[in-house]
Amino acid sequence: MGEGLTVEDRLALRALVDAYADAVDRKEAAEVAALFAPDGRMVVAGDGGARGGGTRRRGRREIADALAALGSYHTLTHVVGGQALARHATDGAVTGITTCVAHHVLERGDRRVLQVMGVKYHDTYVRLDEGWRFAERTLEFQWRDERDLPPARSEEPRSEER
Repeated sequence: MGEGLTVEDRLALRALVDAYADAVDRKEAAEVAALFAPDGRMVVAGDGGARGGGTRRRGRREIADALAALGSYHTLTHVVGGQALARHATDGAVTGITTCVAHHVLERGDRRVLQVMGVKYHDTYVRLDEGWRFAERTLEFQWRDERDLPPARSEEPRSEER
């Protein structure tokens, strides 16, 4: 897989998916949107998987507006796993599938809740003057677990400070 891609291309494409995770974790919607082509698409797949229903956003402004909701989370941590790349012989398109485990901490009243999700990103990439960007990124949620977290501890002196 990934035949016809240089080592530099592979590294740049991995850096792109890592930059996406980092910007999401920092809740920087405009930075995330800038990783897409100007007319790029972000799709959140519906229950039908990567090709079924879901929400579609097109263009950096729509993507940034949709990602403004990141601010509602207390903490985000995305752990990016493998990335399988392919250059298609027929049209030269570069696609990839990236795995991720996403951790979202949110506050519901006086409770803190941890949502952990397995995500597969189905990507189509395009190389622009500014570098590799997402032409399309489809988020497919594989599974989800949700549980209450213990209450946040107050500032207690550590044992070495006592």
